[in-house]
Amino acid sequence: MRASIIYNPNATGMNDDVLRSMDMTLKNQSVEVCDLESKYPGQAIELVKKANEDSDLVVTMGGDGTLGEAFRAFGEVSQKADYAHIATGTANDTADNLGLYQGSVYSSIRLYENLNNCMVVPVDMITANGVPFAYVSCCGTFTNLTYETPKSFKKTFGKMGYYMFSGIIGLSCVPDVIHKPLKISYEIDGEHKITSALTMLVSNTKTFAGFKLFPNAKIDDGIFEVTILKGLPGKSTLKAISQLLYKDGEKFDIHKYSRYIDTFNTNNFKVVFENGEPRLGFNHDGDHAFVSLNDDNSLEYKVSKKVKMLLPQRAMKK
Repeated sequence: MRASIIYNPNATGMNDDVLRSMDMTLKNQSVEVCDLESKYPGQAIELVKKANEDSDLVVTMGGDGTLGEAFRAFGEVSQKADYAHIATGTANDTADNLGLYQGSVYSSIRLYENLNNCMVVPVDMITANGVPFAYVSCCGTFTNLTYETPKSFKKTFGKMGYYMFSGIIGLSCVPDVIHKPLKISYEIDGEHKITSALTMLVSNTKTFAGFKLFPNAKIDDGIFEVTILKGLPGKSTLKAISQLLYKDGEKFDIHKYSRYIDTFNTNNFKVVFENGEPRLGFNHDGDHAFVSLNDDNSLEYKVSKKVKMLLPQRAMKK
């Protein structure tokens, strides 16, 4: 058996010792291992495509952005190799959903100490106008924070680095919140709506930015979650932030804010951007993404195919 390990050296929890640990975990099971470094954004896409032809197992080591690049690669080819991911990023949302993040990188690696106890699970791939992503596509206010937060903040402070950076630039974003909302139109249960929204979030995840917003979401059920944030009054905003930050989102119920938030499940969602391309562009899996709108300024999300992921059975029980 041959495995290709594609790793992002800039990921928050990545270092040489972590890579050696993953190498030995596979080599101890008589797996031939090839290590491939992803040196710049987007390179993992091509590395995964090549490894898909050369290997029986493709393993990525990095954050949600690295996992997202792997999904993009498998979206463009016929998948031959099974796929596994070791979370070494900042928030590790998708890995948490799959039971792959066990509190530390080394605990996550130990989940693969016996490949015979793993199973292949077909995980949903969602596309935005044909562009695949792994777990989230969003645009609007503050959605640029994950890819604009300096790497030094992430390395030093982990998830808190996002919040610290958002506090630093928060005042500069206020004019955009007030003057440049997303004017979008869409349908819910046959009802046509036109809304000035702060943020649009399309996700296939229980956890977003480290917070458990969608506890009933499943990554392999053929549907995804759509959330339109239309704005919260000051008191409600403070209450929501307090619940997220100080209770880690465990008691946060997004449906309590239905007056200000549209949220629903679907397998196909079309949204029209009445003012054209969003000013900040799109955020796919924590990275800046370029997605072209259709001639009518629309964007269509749908479940396009499945990605075969090799998951430890004990992780699936989490």
